[in-house]
Amino acid sequence: MMDKDQNPKHDPKHQELEQHEVKQVLDFLKHYGSMIGIGVLAATVAILASRELSRRQADKMTQAETLLVSAQSPQQLEEVVDRYKSTPAAPVALLGLARTYFNEGDFFQARAQYERFLKKYKNHDLRPIAEFGLASCTAADGDFNGAAEQFADFIQAQGDHYLQPLATLEMARALEQAGRPEEARIALEDFLTESPDSQWAGQAAGALEQLDK
Repeated sequence: MMDKDQNPKHDPKHQELEQHEVKQVLDFLKHYGSMIGIGVLAATVAILASRELSRRQADKMTQAETLLVSAQSPQQLEEVVDRYKSTPAAPVALLGLARTYFNEGDFFQARAQYERFLKKYKNHDLRPIAEFGLASCTAADGDFNGAAEQFADFIQAQGDHYLQPLATLEMARALEQAGRPEEARIALEDFLTESPDSQWAGQAAGALEQLDK
């Protein structure tokens, strides 16, 4: 029988490795999370899941994660949401479902799923992604003034979120499309002044150049 000292969970090297793995996932999400794709979102399951689950719970979580990663249709994502609602995969699948509908051009269904997420998971760590998605739906519907306001609210509430730079670009685009080019210009100039080294600085400069034309 393995005693406490022999248990890998109590091995300092093992614990250090776990912490390193979590940091790697967090770093990955920080740099590439703006894609909001299923593959990126699925990685959050590893962070949100408890390491102290019972075997039965762990098996269920594994099944949910496997189905999530392999999902190829809205129906499969919906299955994760409904069948595995008690697992960390469910909210991730719901965001994936919303994004799938958005990518397919079904903005009505996309909005419905983002709103469903916000209602069901009010305090979830991934809530900002749903809020960003709703603003994107508003822009896709052609309500550019409304979208600009939603993106502005997102920036104010989630100033340090990794989606903040993209929200600024989307807000500027919405302002331009709403016939408010000077406000768009100010937003882009402020962003470049405050975040000149951002990975989004090039796109902001390009958008500003387009405004000049």
